[in-house]
Amino acid sequence: MRPHAGHGLCSACWQRRPERPFVAGENLIARLADPPPWLGELISHLAAGHSPARACGLIGQLGRLLDDEHPNHPQALLERARLPGRSMGPLARGLEIFFVERGLALATDHAERLAAGRRRRRIDAVPEPLRPAAEAFNTFLLRSRERARRAGTLPRADVTLDIKLSTVRDLAQHVCARGKQDWALVDVHDIEAFLAAQPKNRPRRLQIARQFFRFAKSHKMILIDPTSGLSAKAAKGFIGQTLTLDQQRRLFQRWITDPAVHPHEALLGILSLLHGASSAEVRHLRLDGIDPGNRAIRLGQRPRLVPLDPVSWSIVQRCMAHRETQSTSNPHLMVTKGTKAGRHPASVAYVSHILDPAGISPQVLRSTRLIDLVNIMDAKLVAAAFGMTPEGIMIYLADHVADGRLPRPPNSETCRPHSSSTDGRASGRP
Repeated sequence: MRPHAGHGLCSACWQRRPERPFVAGENLIARLADPPPWLGELISHLAAGHSPARACGLIGQLGRLLDDEHPNHPQALLERARLPGRSMGPLARGLEIFFVERGLALATDHAERLAAGRRRRRIDAVPEPLRPAAEAFNTFLLRSRERARRAGTLPRADVTLDIKLSTVRDLAQHVCARGKQDWALVDVHDIEAFLAAQPKNRPRRLQIARQFFRFAKSHKMILIDPTSGLSAKAAKGFIGQTLTLDQQRRLFQRWITDPAVHPHEALLGILSLLHGASSAEVRHLRLDGIDPGNRAIRLGQRPRLVPLDPVSWSIVQRCMAHRETQSTSNPHLMVTKGTKAGRHPASVAYVSHILDPAGISPQVLRSTRLIDLVNIMDAKLVAAAFGMTPEGIMIYLADHVADGRLPRPPNSETCRPHSSSTDGRASGRP
């Protein structure tokens, strides 16, 4: 008979027994001549963050590392547990969280390695004749960030460097497609054609292009800056997409009545539609930011707790029930398969695709809500409630007054409200 058959269990039930990781941990501690004092607590940490079968596998890997001839200091053990490649492996992630939280080891440079790999791939995508300038620009950005760190100012994040290098890569490919193999041959017409390809991103792409060509000119790679004299011409009002009332009603019905909708989709959709929550605010929503007594939650940098209506509170409870089924110690409300064993929020890529089944994006829902609020309330009050600056909220003000917004003057059947718009753009309100 197989060993587990003596317990009267089939193989599937044996694999799911919750005490298996602790039995494997006790056997490991008994086998080691000098077990570390933190080993028992680490086994409990791995058992709490993984299924019994996965936890047993990780404990087996940990035992092989502890049995080898290398030192078992937490920092050395963490370095040996890392796997080569883009993923450091579940064991290394679990060890890093455990050791860093207890001050036994320093965090690894895994995030920096991934960022360096992303920068390397963007530079390699630059056509070869234009690649040396992109390499030098990347080195300049890294040195500037290091100087900012030493000076105590705000250094550029990895995502900012990725955006800059991506723009330089796209510009280089655009220039090569126009038959130019040298940065010195780029003229204003090439830059205008590059900016016209993405009109909405014109201000940001022009800003990055200016920074790159200033760097190239200061290093004698070019003689004339082709971006001088160009204007960003950024729109001063809101030009994004909004939803009509009928579209909002259909989405509302979908998220509160369809049981097949994933709880994360309903959570992000309802909070964005009714409370103007951004995807970042929902990503970082933690359990300690939920107040069951007052039925309120803390969203991002908003100065006060956001009170929830009965529908929104039921969606939050549904998401909490879904989180309980995952047996995780992650402090965030939205926990995914990749984050349930750690303490990080859900990834940006995951949140950006949650609403794909509904055919909508969180930004459109948030913009629709903000436009509605700033046109029926004082914009400064809306900015204070959402933790935004008055300048940031003012772009959502409508520049066209709808027919039903202004009271009709008495004894004036033909009088119509006039538009305060100077450029003819319509309001973003549905």
